[in-house]
Parts: sequence; structure tokens; C-alpha cells
Amino acid sequence: MHTLDDFQHQLEKAIGRSATSRPFVCEGSPLDCGVFIVGFNPATDMSADFWKFWTPGYGFDKAAWFDAYKAESLNKPLRPGKTRRTAVSPTRRVIEWICEAASPVRCLESNIYSTATPDMNSLGHEDRDAAIFRFLVETIKPSVIVAHGKDAGREADRFSGRAKILAVPHFSRGLSEKKARELGAEIRLLAA
Repeated sequence: MHTLDDFQHQLEKAIGRSATSRPFVCEGSPLDCGVFIVGFNPATDMSADFWKFWTPGYGFDKAAWFDAYKAESLNKPLRPGKTRRTAVSPTRRVIEWICEAASPVRCLESNIYSTATPDMNSLGHEDRDAAIFRFLVETIKPSVIVAHGKDAGREADRFSGRAKILAVPHFSRGLSEKKARELGAEIRLLAA
């Protein structure tokens, strides 16, 4: 079993000390997360350094990260053809509902590729390196991986180890709050 300090040092070697990529999001120690919620790659680019939300001995401060995420989302220029913006994307909203319903099971939110792009097709070949995701799976050894979207499901299956893969439609496709909470309850049972 790795200590949180060991984990931090290995992650620093992998992503560097100033990182705008988003290898994962969780509250506290990622080593305590038995479930991974995995997409293909983040869609929301953030200028905030990942390490700004990391505290040695504690882990990741999701609440502080979420505040920064919402502030950055509201301050981004509108995309062409859009007339309004929301602080929280449909995908993020669904993830929050799932995590709440899965509690007390701890979830780590990650992606196969940690570089943010507006859509999957914009992810360059040079950014399609799953080493960080592989590191997370091999180090934390989740019991369940919830992969949302076909591409994430296919890729997660390659690295899953002994984890049970739960492949579901992409969360941006409008999963209702009721369905998201039902999925969270299912995750709680699978992880027990």
C-alpha cells in the first residue's frame, strides 16, 4: 500500500509541479477512493494549477477546486451561437449527483486523458497518453470503474485490472437527476 506522500511524489514526477492538466478530482486522499468515474478527457479547460488544490497529508480539496471551476466557467467567453453560460456543465452536474448518491463510497473523478479540450476530436495525438490514468488504476486499484461514453468505456477496459467496469452513456447526454442518483445507489451497492 502506498502512502499519500508516496502517491504525491509519484504524481509530481508524472505531471510536474506546475500542472494545468486535471489528472483527477476527489475530496481528500485519492487512495481512499474505491470507485472511479471516468470520461474520455475533460471538456472544461482551467487555468488553475492542479497543485493549488493539493494539501500534503490530506490530498485534494474538491470544494476549493469546484469554486475555482465555477468561477472560471462563468468568466469564459461564450461559444459561437450560445447566448448564455452556466457555472456547471451538464456532465459536472451529473457527476455531483452520482457522488452524492454513492456516499459514503468515495469516488475519484478522472479521465483516460487528462488534457482538456472542447470535444474529444480536438484532443491531439500528442495528448493521447493514458499514463496518468494507468498510474491511478495501478496505484489505487479501484473496485468499480464507471466509464461514461463509448470511447471512455473501451479505453477504461484496457486498464481496468480487477475492477468491475460499468459502461454508461456519456453524462453530457442529459441523464436526469433521478437516473444519476439511481446510478449512484447502484455504485454504492457494487462497491460494498
